[in-house]
Amino acid sequence: MKKVLLGTSALIAAAAISAPAMAQEQIQLGIGGKMEQYFGVTSIDDDAAGFDPTTTGINTDAEVYFTGATTLDNGLTVGAVIQLEAQTNANVTFNADEQYAYIEGAFGQLRAGQKNGILQDLAHTAPQIGISFLDAASFVPSAGLAVGTSQSKLVDTTVSDDSASVSYITPTLAGFSAGVTFNPNPGGALQANQEDGAGTHNKFQVGLAYNGEFSGVGIGVDGSYQTEEADDAIVGADDPTVWRAGLNLAYAGFQAGGSYLRSEDTADTETTTWDAGVAYGVGPYQVGVGYVQTEVDDGTVANDVDEYRQVQLSGSYQMGPGIKAVGGLFWYESESNVGLGTTTTNERDGGGGIVGLALTF
Repeated sequence: MKKVLLGTSALIAAAAISAPAMAQEQIQLGIGGKMEQYFGVTSIDDDAAGFDPTTTGINTDAEVYFTGATTLDNGLTVGAVIQLEAQTNANVTFNADEQYAYIEGAFGQLRAGQKNGILQDLAHTAPQIGISFLDAASFVPSAGLAVGTSQSKLVDTTVSDDSASVSYITPTLAGFSAGVTFNPNPGGALQANQEDGAGTHNKFQVGLAYNGEFSGVGIGVDGSYQTEEADDAIVGADDPTVWRAGLNLAYAGFQAGGSYLRSEDTADTETTTWDAGVAYGVGPYQVGVGYVQTEVDDGTVANDVDEYRQVQLSGSYQMGPGIKAVGGLFWYESESNVGLGTTTTNERDGGGGIVGLALTF
């Protein structure tokens, strides 16, 4: 059964790894990648600002993957993955999206480098066909919400962090697999967290997943936990934590699933995000309906809460190997109280449509 996250860059790269060479040959890198181009139209009704604009925009996501592996005489496979961002973006300060090396064998896989951790690797989410939740949210202005300007925080039930880390994944036994990730300096540079700054250190992730089939029904389920230590410079800070779980079911072309994430940061702000969806595919066609909701609770002031809701209908058509035409319609609504007091609320709602072309190579 396919995991829903097969569309993410991390697992696309893993799938693109070339077949390992034998007899202790030097690693030869292969090349692959993806290119996604989207055009969207969005209508926004902003209650606080009192305007109802209609906007258009173009979004793009392009990456190039260099991958390779070799198998040693002792049976161990050693490999490397380098992912490069191919598009120009004012928010991107580095070109490498992920880079890591790994060793795997009968014991499982051990890897080190800049890559998302176990919490994302094992995750199952709601089916997202053609247009993902993030693809639609990228056309939504999130300014004014406590989650900031990162749309991924509005719709993501996983944790994305490409900081340098070490991960271990067990072999799959009867459909079960588990893993652990250690990140000494979350969001930081490529060395230990040597300064007592206003951040965190020593992030740990642990997770367990099952992928199998029962009476013709494909089942994927996971549960994960993350914790990290707040630096001493943050007086009275809590140690951030994250809990998540996900479930996917598949039968005769149908998919159904959802996921849940709850996190708490150093300022005692709690964020809860969950999604659900269903999808159906026949031949080259796929269609799906999905819903995602996020609530951010400041934790210090009564009624200081942000809410975001998004629903979408989307589909895809497989034009040829590695070529998909995609499109979808979406609607969203947000309410913001955080930082505005208990009686003031910024409300915003709107909808839009997106068409695009998704290539893998």
